Amino acid sequence: MANKVFIPIIDFKQTEPRSLFLLCRPFLSNNSWGNDSNDFRAWNIEPDTFYYTNQIEEANLVLIPRTINYYFENKKTAELDKINQLCSKYKIMAFAFIGGDWGLAYPEFKNITYFRMGGFRSQLSNLNQGFPAALSDHYMRLYGKEEIEAREKQVKPIIGFCGHATLSFIKRLKENMKFVIENIKRSIRNPFRNDWEPLFASAYQRALLMKSLEASKQVHTNFIYRNNYRAGYKTPQQLEDTTFEYYENIRNSDYVLCVRGGGNFSIRLYETLMMGRIPIFVNTDCILPQTDKIDWKKHVVWVEWADRKNITEIIIKFHSHITPEDFKAMQYANRELWKNELSVAGCLNYIVNKE
Repeated sequence: MANKVFIPIIDFKQTEPRSLFLLCRPFLSNNSWGNDSNDFRAWNIEPDTFYYTNQIEEANLVLIPRTINYYFENKKTAELDKINQLCSKYKIMAFAFIGGDWGLAYPEFKNITYFRMGGFRSQLSNLNQGFPAALSDHYMRLYGKEEIEAREKQVKPIIGFCGHATLSFIKRLKENMKFVIENIKRSIRNPFRNDWEPLFASAYQRALLMKSLEASKQVHTNFIYRNNYRAGYKTPQQLEDTTFEYYENIRNSDYVLCVRGGGNFSIRLYETLMMGRIPIFVNTDCILPQTDKIDWKKHVVWVEWADRKNITEIIIKFHSHITPEDFKAMQYANRELWKNELSVAGCLNYIVNKE
């Protein structure tokens, strides 16, 4: 039996589809919500598993189409309150998305779960859940096949990274000032809040970790330092070239360093899983998706931020203990995790199966 999904009607003509909550997009067809089988299949959703209904009393769940930011910034929280009350009445849950890099804590509703990428686990309630980055299948696009080519285990691990990383004092200062300004704005709005942004110059912190790894003779490094985000591309061709170089760096590495950026999350984590490689996940109090279902420590080399000075030893210990067979199996499992659990279809299946 199909799971029935209710989505509130919006002004479709005044809405950019890419601004909508990702889980709503398979139901969008010709400026309305619907059940187009071709649209479902484009998102790898079997048409008989989900069904849009315009009657909330029939629904198994509710998807809120606009970001939570939108409702609060435009003083439309009455709409959220109404959805919350209807969910209470019909004993169902609603699911929404908080956009942007910042870890803002929004007022909560008992029957609405907020999915988000940014934010800090210790600052937020369990009504805030992690959400994966929205990615196209670049492995299929670039290499023309579904199944990855797993790497063989070598004596020394190859650690990759391609991205914004620099020891520049000026860039470090600029990055930190963004957090200072954001915290001042929050203080003006409410000086008693708890959701402050710690100073974190991501490009600088990445570079420090990379330099420490490069200093070790027990690992091989495959690092490409960028002075700007996305290599500061200016033309579509530059974007295509640098994107290919980025994914080639992941493909040609055993492990990939994944450290947060401007927001407290790593898109590179999901890109590495997509490419069937093993993330070195540096945990900065992040909110990961589906933690009640996914044992993340089976898919990554886990490094707590407090242990970052020991990152080389942690990687070497992990690599020395994993068998060649398990090393390859982990790569295949990571690709499958991305395809099956962290896709739109996987996320929809997850929320309908939550108790």
